[in-house]
Amino acid sequence: MDWNLITGWPFYATAIPAVLLMGLSKSGFGAGLGALAVPLMALVTPVPQSAALLMPAMLLIDIVSVAAYRREVDKPLLKLLIPFGLLGTLVGTLLFRVLDTRTVATLVGVFTLAFLAQRWLLAPRADSPPPPRWAGGVLATLSGFTSFVSHTGGPPLNAYVIPLKLPPIQFAATLAVFFFCINLAKWVP
Repeated sequence: MDWNLITGWPFYATAIPAVLLMGLSKSGFGAGLGALAVPLMALVTPVPQSAALLMPAMLLIDIVSVAAYRREVDKPLLKLLIPFGLLGTLVGTLLFRVLDTRTVATLVGVFTLAFLAQRWLLAPRADSPPPPRWAGGVLATLSGFTSFVSHTGGPPLNAYVIPLKLPPIQFAATLAVFFFCINLAKWVP
């Protein structure tokens, strides 16, 4: 890593807003804006380094979130989501070593645009039935993968969990615990 990249003002001009976007997104106010953190940081550092530099802030945010919401989680839902999320993290770990920086940057851009489009164009209707459990497995796996590659695991998981119409506190608590587990698993690789 070129340490000169993270000592100048351009780094801090992108890193500070990126961390703020992540924090807002995790708090529930910035719904999906956290997906822009790595692409924003990628303006001044390579994508893998951008993702790595954001990890400590993410862990701190996750610890605070879990401490605040730990009693409100949907445990049966977590039993479905966490194993698949960890599978996606494993896939991300294996592919991350094979993919070059340009491919990772392209994936970050594609995932960010795809899930923003999905969020705007395919919003669930009030009378929609809950999605099937297999969709939860697929989307949690994709969430673990995109979380590993670019910290953008929220949009695929939201595509499954939002239509379940959980109470807001339970929704926030369940996602906080899910991403705490996924982000903790990312520290090893």
